[in-house]
Amino acid sequence: MDSELVWLLVGVGLVVAEVLTLTVVLGLLGVAALTAALVGFLGFPLLVQAIAFTGSSAALLVFVRPAAQRMLAKGDDAGGSRTDARVLTASTGLVVERVSDDAGQVRLNGELWRARPYAGGPPVEAGQPVVVAGVEGATLLVYSAELS
Repeated sequence: MDSELVWLLVGVGLVVAEVLTLTVVLGLLGVAALTAALVGFLGFPLLVQAIAFTGSSAALLVFVRPAAQRMLAKGDDAGGSRTDARVLTASTGLVVERVSDDAGQVRLNGELWRARPYAGGPPVEAGQPVVVAGVEGATLLVYSAELS
């Protein structure tokens, strides 16, 4: 098999792996391998292909990776635009139906949520404020606000 085809397969494989893992590094190395494949298809020898891979991967990792990580981290800060369950952690709600290991409901931000005590904690009676310690599926894990 020709070296440019090997570079092409490695590059595509790394890009696919990046899509599945979202590490940033694999994608950048994939782009570098695709660059080496292009150099090979242009007729340059294996040594020049290896130099193209090494140079482009180093440049991408030094210049592109930090910027990509900053962009990805923007959605992870407390003031960002997170929309996943982590945004509910540390929120305060009100127990509507007694929260025990078997059942319970909490009103949080105007919505009713299924809830159970966090870490096997004691039940919380209706009308009591609770703090969200975590989210497991569509169930809030809560503890009494009096404990905080």
